[in-house]
Amino acid sequence: MYAASVATSPRQTRFLLTIMLCIATSGSFAFAQEQTSVPDTSQSQAGKVQPVTTTVVVQEKVSDDYLPKSLSVGNFDGLPLLNTPVSATVVTRDLMTDQFSRLLSDVVKNDASIGEDYAPVGYYGDFQIRGFAIDLATGLQINGLVIAGEQDVPLENKERVEFLKGIAGVESGITTAGGLINYVTKRPALVKAFDLATDHRGTAYAALDIGQLFGHRKQYGVRANMAGEDIHTYVESANGWRGVGALASDWKISDVAMLKTDFEYQHKRERSVAGYQLLGGTIVPSLNQVFPSVMLGDQPWSKPNIFDAFNANSRLDLNVTRNWHTYMAGSYSHSLIDDNVIYPYGAALASDLMTPLCAPIYFFCSDGSYEIYDYRSPGELRIDAIGEIISSGQIRNGSVTHNLTFGGSIFHRSVDLSPTVVYTPLGVENIFQPNILYPIESPVQHAGPSTLSDFNHQSSGILQDRVTLPGRVQVTAGGRYASVNDFNYTGSRGTWLPQYSATYTPVTNMTLYGNYSVMLSLGPQAPFWALNGNAFLAPFFTRQAEVGAKYEPNDRILLTTAFFRMRTPFFYPKVVDTSDAFCTVTTDEPGECFESQGRETHDGIELGAQGKAASWLRLSATAAGTLATSDETGTPTFDDKQVINEPRIKTAFFADVSLPHTRVLRRTGFDLADLHLLPGWSYTGRKEATRDDVVSVGGYNLFNLGARYSPGGEQSHVTFRLYADNILNKRYWKDTGASLGDTFIHLGAPATVRLSAHYNF
Repeated sequence: MYAASVATSPRQTRFLLTIMLCIATSGSFAFAQEQTSVPDTSQSQAGKVQPVTTTVVVQEKVSDDYLPKSLSVGNFDGLPLLNTPVSATVVTRDLMTDQFSRLLSDVVKNDASIGEDYAPVGYYGDFQIRGFAIDLATGLQINGLVIAGEQDVPLENKERVEFLKGIAGVESGITTAGGLINYVTKRPALVKAFDLATDHRGTAYAALDIGQLFGHRKQYGVRANMAGEDIHTYVESANGWRGVGALASDWKISDVAMLKTDFEYQHKRERSVAGYQLLGGTIVPSLNQVFPSVMLGDQPWSKPNIFDAFNANSRLDLNVTRNWHTYMAGSYSHSLIDDNVIYPYGAALASDLMTPLCAPIYFFCSDGSYEIYDYRSPGELRIDAIGEIISSGQIRNGSVTHNLTFGGSIFHRSVDLSPTVVYTPLGVENIFQPNILYPIESPVQHAGPSTLSDFNHQSSGILQDRVTLPGRVQVTAGGRYASVNDFNYTGSRGTWLPQYSATYTPVTNMTLYGNYSVMLSLGPQAPFWALNGNAFLAPFFTRQAEVGAKYEPNDRILLTTAFFRMRTPFFYPKVVDTSDAFCTVTTDEPGECFESQGRETHDGIELGAQGKAASWLRLSATAAGTLATSDETGTPTFDDKQVINEPRIKTAFFADVSLPHTRVLRRTGFDLADLHLLPGWSYTGRKEATRDDVVSVGGYNLFNLGARYSPGGEQSHVTFRLYADNILNKRYWKDTGASLGDTFIHLGAPATVRLSAHYNF
């Protein structure tokens, strides 16, 4: 059912020729036995202020222990990850490589507090942290600078991915409360590496990583990453391809100044796979009757989605004095999408293509029938641009040290969309029957030109004081004053977003901490079918309190735990029969008005372990328990219920197990010590699909297994990897994400086997 042809097409031929050209041109780069980074002038010394970020030294050997040391987000003055008073997970480059990560959805599986919130095959993903959806406009960053999140950010040039869990108002201004995802790019180094990969469906992948240092003091450095992928998915008719190019440069201008720049571009074409909806709003389709390989509504004439995205950023670091450091940074992020999909949505329509055949109209009918629409929205353009300047330094007053940080930023976000997209009903289909072929509408419709449909301007001032006190105690007080002007809201609004924390170090390599934060978010938009359809609700606050502990015994493994409470207003479509502050009712029959009433409270615990648990065992493991309930909603059946799409229990485990040295096999040229097993396991508990918790999707276990082999050990120039996801071919619903009023459920991926070879020249 899932087999795919691997015959070479003209597109694959062009792909292979491009890779051969990349290999041929790579000869101009000098060969180097060791990887050496450009010297970083911001390295802290005794009595000096630690830098805002730490330059990553690229290691091409497979000796990484999965132990992260630094954290860029949630950290203005360069504290190590161990000492930062926040809950965060850092996924290292070697961990991503061992897991064959190509998309952010592959990376987030390493943190049990993060889940998908509408992330279909062939489209960019929405994600949630601690049960709160991430704002794609402001919730994703590269090197600490905001990007347009409506894109699949390439991972080929990324050294690590950081997940800051909880409120991050100081870092991101006015946004949603879930947290931040930050990509950290590879820095220039002496490196020359090549990767080839495939899977059992015929995907072809190749990537080139080349870096060089110049100058008599190696003060200049560049690094280029290129990749091409012919994508064969497990969903029929959802194949695609992508090409990636990225360039990073470092210039040590002087002993006190360093300039870093990054640019990346990705072009991608792929058919989008839509999700299912509840049958009649109350029934989850049986897993025995639906299949991951089926694309609902598939029509052979439908166009693929086309994605063109580029992200550019630069940063100038200055060691102004012995105790003061300043950086200036800016970025520009551009995401252009031609959105094309045959969209299965809502009730089946009668032959007049207007009259619904069942209710409610925004769910599939109870018999499995639904309407398909020709949806086309070309030229969707989203741009994020930001500039900031931050200074940090120390002022000592006896036994008390003030670590001050202050600065400001200017952020601009614009969205261009066509006001007249194509959204034409084509006919009725049924999830239990084969797809029906329909002709394209006649005459063929075309979307109008794109115009400005949304903008957001924010200007912010940042102030923070981290006070080091006697007795291994630190207290931090600070925040961001953010002023926002948004297309969808009248006038501008300014607010102070405070953030307080305290840490105590009872013993070496242990940190106990607590924090309190407040976040302002722009109000959500009502679904089109509500009485107040498409209206934007007022901005709202979220508050968070968190305590936690971090321990790093022998600098080998980082153990973490965190307890948190987050509280925010509850939004939902409420059945009303009289006018209220949100809707004016003009009919005698009840309707649904999208409102804010009551609150939702998220209480949770997070556990984590990353690093080297033993000489033979490296691991990355997390677990999360979250009770996210709504109360005082005005609808009794929704009170004290778990919110949609947030499991109460979730775990994620991945390990690198080295096998023992065997002399007998060594004589034959094969040593088990060169072979590493890569087992993985995750458990996701039941997820609610309706606000009254009557309908849910079941929990599931997923098991993965892989192996890594480096002939000759860690110094080997070549490494082979074999990895299988979902080895038991478990059938499951991966998410029940609610887009405000609409609920979609998505099938998880079946078993997938991947093979790769990595070679260092």
